[in-house]
Amino acid sequence: MITIVKPVNIQQKDEPMNKTFFRKEKQMPLFLVPKVRKRHVPLIYKDHETAWKLFAEGALRNKVFHDDVLNRGSRCLACGQPLNSGKTKYPHIEKHHHCYIRLCVGTILPDNSADIYREAKSREFPHVPDCRQCKETNPDYYEGCIKKIFPVHGKCHGHIHEVEKVLFERLDTMFRNDFAQAASK
Repeated sequence: MITIVKPVNIQQKDEPMNKTFFRKEKQMPLFLVPKVRKRHVPLIYKDHETAWKLFAEGALRNKVFHDDVLNRGSRCLACGQPLNSGKTKYPHIEKHHHCYIRLCVGTILPDNSADIYREAKSREFPHVPDCRQCKETNPDYYEGCIKKIFPVHGKCHGHIHEVEKVLFERLDTMFRNDFAQAASK
C-alpha cells in the first residue's frame, strides 16, 4: 500500500512531547495501479487490435458487463467509502482497469442492440462485444475480464492514475540513471 503522509503542526514550545508529527492522509492499494500503462498495450497486441479494444473500451459500454462490474462490491477500493451512499464525497462511480492485458474472445453486437449501455463518444472505439453470450458460453473467461476492472469513485479514479503517473516517472528516472551508469563504465 502507498501511504501518503502529510506533516501536521510542528511542535510548539509549550506543547507536550507526545504530539504526533505525521498524520496518515490516505492509503491506496498498489494493486489498483496498472503494471502496464494503457498506451503501451497496443504495441503488445498490434496484431490483435480489435480484440484488445473490445476488452479495453468496448466492454465498458456493454450493459451486462457494466452491471456486473458495478456489482463487484459496495465500497470503493481506493478510499474504502461506500460507492452508492449519498453521504460520500465523490458520488460518481467509474470503472477502473487495474490491468489492460486481455483480449476479448466474443463477437461484436449490432449497433441497435439493447445490451449497449451507452453510445461511443468521439474518438472512442465504436464496437461493443456481446458479453451476455460470453457470460453464458464461456463463464470462466468472462470472469477473468470482470476481475480486471473495479468500480471506484470518479475522484478516486483520478487519484489512482496520479499515483500511476508518479510511479512510472520514478521508474523512467531509475532506468535512465541505470542506463547512464552502465554506459559510463
